[in-house]
Amino acid sequence: MRITSWNFLHGQRINPAENKALGEVLAELGSDVLALQEIDMNLDRSGKSNQPREIADALPGYTWGFAPTVNGTPGFSWRKLTSNEERVITSNDTEGDDLYGIAIVTRVPVKQWLRLELGKAWIGLPLLVANEKGKVAPFYVKDEPRVALAAVLENGWTVINVHLSFVPFVNLFQLLKVTRWAKKIEREHETTVALVGDFNLPWGIPTRVTRWKRATHALSYPSWKPAISFDYILVRPEHLNALHEVEHPPVHISDHRPISVAVN
Repeated sequence: MRITSWNFLHGQRINPAENKALGEVLAELGSDVLALQEIDMNLDRSGKSNQPREIADALPGYTWGFAPTVNGTPGFSWRKLTSNEERVITSNDTEGDDLYGIAIVTRVPVKQWLRLELGKAWIGLPLLVANEKGKVAPFYVKDEPRVALAAVLENGWTVINVHLSFVPFVNLFQLLKVTRWAKKIEREHETTVALVGDFNLPWGIPTRVTRWKRATHALSYPSWKPAISFDYILVRPEHLNALHEVEHPPVHISDHRPISVAVN
């Protein structure tokens, strides 16, 4: 089984001249489980497409689960979810309206989808945001609510996908909350957990504040010339030897490169 984490940046192409189809890019990744961050559902900027469905349809035999975090577009106009919207939308459900969040696309059958609310920071920060030419510029961004999405798989593994806050210390609090949740899932479902995603924490900080170990070391940001990694695949120390890193060539979608591991 190959697990991939990728901040998808709503499918934005960093090099517009690169016209490789999404299906071809996904096939080259060769992933059995794709944990995706910054995913759109029915938003104008991505052509009103259901991106989890679009990605799964490009990979025959895959299903998907999508955990919305806001209604609308982060950085522009959005609102908090209602209680009815705080759910996991799957390939068997009716689509939601104008949503943004995180997703897992998998060909490994899913026993159960789970969701955990992580809250948000009350402040925003100026961030370096990539534009359509692949350059970055400072842009003030208001933080949005964060969630964790777990797929309890039938093969004995569980993949938990997160996109943590970019606000310092808030993301550490969210990480600790997720690791506690992961241990609960391990006990209740008798499963092995891989905790993956964009943690917005550089320099291997997640392994310093938790007892979880990183299974990947590839730099992932910015995608055109990686110099740092905010993206991680973490497991408990006793499971680290069961994984080995898979490296990918440059991908001309998103300002993050995907990272992957293969499970022995």
